[in-house]
Amino acid sequence: MASMARGQAPTRAGARLVLMSRPPLWVWPLLAGFVATAVLASRADYFPADLWTSHRIQELDAAAYVRAVEVASALTEPPWVVLAVLLATAVLAWRRLWAEGVALVLAQAIRAVNSLVKEVVGRPRPSPALVDVREFPDTASFPSGHVVSALVAYGLIFYLAGKLLPWPWARWALRLLCIYVIAFTCMERIHTGAHWLSDVYGAFLMTVPLMVLAWKLVPRHRYL
Repeated sequence: MASMARGQAPTRAGARLVLMSRPPLWVWPLLAGFVATAVLASRADYFPADLWTSHRIQELDAAAYVRAVEVASALTEPPWVVLAVLLATAVLAWRRLWAEGVALVLAQAIRAVNSLVKEVVGRPRPSPALVDVREFPDTASFPSGHVVSALVAYGLIFYLAGKLLPWPWARWALRLLCIYVIAFTCMERIHTGAHWLSDVYGAFLMTVPLMVLAWKLVPRHRYL
């Protein structure tokens, strides 16, 4: 009987709390790259590749493409992004995946970090004298808030798709939707003249490592 008990699966009584585990090493080079990019962005209105990229992307003017990027960007704004996060969190809670649900909600605080960084860096928006500007936000340019919003919502939903949906076809459909929102939002922010390329990849350099750190901060239970 004793040997059988030892061979049985661990029970909740044998669980212990696992606090923050060590983040992967690649997090720190990304954060260092973000800091360096932010410092340069505070001193330069745009980088050498920014102007060329804006001109090439703004040359894409097919109606279907313009509509696709507009829809993607809209999905990163309220109410759609709020509904996406709430629905994903509700499904995780229903499946008793508490740590994942808390991590998804906690990661949304990165939006506030983004707002603070915008104020500190203070980079101006692209000038109509340089590119075709179709949108005139009243906040600073670096990093892109829409891209941050896409990453903290749809990036994490992409990662959690396997836990959210039991059907393989539905998981990949959800993941394709997330990829579409993230990729086309990046293009839309440049296409409208609201951001430079460096604002977009600056959002990635900041958000991805912070999402990993937020994920690692949430305690989990390990069964002994």
